[in-house]
Amino acid sequence: MLKHLPNSLTILRLLLAFVFLFAPEQYRLAIVCVALATEYLDGALCRWFNLRTPLGALLDPIADKCFVFAVAVTMFIETEMTWWQFLLFGARDIAVFLGASFIAWEKNWQAFFNVVPRILGKVTTVLQFMVFLCFIGLETIPLWLLGLTIAISLLAAIDYLYLFFKHNFYREWNNNHTAR
Repeated sequence: MLKHLPNSLTILRLLLAFVFLFAPEQYRLAIVCVALATEYLDGALCRWFNLRTPLGALLDPIADKCFVFAVAVTMFIETEMTWWQFLLFGARDIAVFLGASFIAWEKNWQAFFNVVPRILGKVTTVLQFMVFLCFIGLETIPLWLLGLTIAISLLAAIDYLYLFFKHNFYREWNNNHTAR
């Protein structure tokens, strides 16, 4: 039973992303808190009990991106967030999504599983959840917090792009498959 718990928590976060979009305001704080708990617990359980699986490695970042996107879209619609703030807020998520899509498109799945979470990505996630909690709990987003989140998100995007190009995923796959 324990071996399936991290993936179950990840799937729950994925479902919460879709629920959040339609949830009444009075339930949003609970949804974000549950999503935050699943974000922490799925990874912690994997590390503590060595429960990593290829399915979890695939689903976890997808669930993260879906949840961030759902809340960010809601914030964009309901606040005075500009389109450029929206894009910069999600810069890390956009970079990871595009990089993962490129890897998947080239069918270099081994390279996809070699991309590990980075410290700037984790800090971005923490800051994004702080913004979400302010948006829901305070009904306002402090500009300093939004600015800090955008800055760290951009740095995390650059870090992931550097990792992507440093490992030369495209050429490595292309060289291995054109020699046939």
